[in-house]
Amino acid sequence: MDPVTIIVPVKDEEAGLEYLLGDFRKSSLNELYEVRFIFIIDIRTSDASKKIASQFSDVIIDQKSTTGKGAAVKQAVDYWKNDTSPLVIFLDADGSYSFDSVISIIDVLKDGADVASGSRFISGGRRPEGMRQLHIFGNRILSMISSFRNRRKISDLCTGLWGFQEKALLQMDFKSEGFDLEAELAGLCRRNNLTHKETHVNWSQRKGGTSKLRSLTDGFIILLRIIRT
Repeated sequence: MDPVTIIVPVKDEEAGLEYLLGDFRKSSLNELYEVRFIFIIDIRTSDASKKIASQFSDVIIDQKSTTGKGAAVKQAVDYWKNDTSPLVIFLDADGSYSFDSVISIIDVLKDGADVASGSRFISGGRRPEGMRQLHIFGNRILSMISSFRNRRKISDLCTGLWGFQEKALLQMDFKSEGFDLEAELAGLCRRNNLTHKETHVNWSQRKGGTSKLRSLTDGFIILLRIIRT
């Protein structure tokens, strides 16, 4: 079976991880691929996230000297580089994406894409249940600006589900420390002439906890990242 590494950044997401654990046990992913998890857990986490993550994997990294999603993922990727795998997934820990969606991302990569991401909007239709209108509006505006800047159409810039071929991820020296990570990934696809394809994935409201995204502040930071990458 092909090895797949799934990187999950975590800060106070015990409810989301409980959901993911149950979903993973029901999913066919583990039957199709050799799955390895890397959890990177913010040292400020005060709930049972680390204990639940230990039921997925022995690879649990403390995020001590940095804060933010981008910094966490970068630390996990640096760990992955010591023992790489052909495919890598970045997955949010809040339970809003299922492992069936992870399989969809892997299918796109196996069809030849260098980078794949899950879109909540590519199929059109009504707004996903539980998603705030402000987040939808902001995401669509940022996706339009990213599409123009990178000369590549993207319908869901702020998705929390990305996948990479090994050679592609090794080329992506990203600097983002926060929620501007995805904007930089889209820009680095252009810079490195990598093929990036979106695929429709289902999304559900986060399982417990609270979103760490600050709509206006982080939206501005994401905009700056689009322009600078």
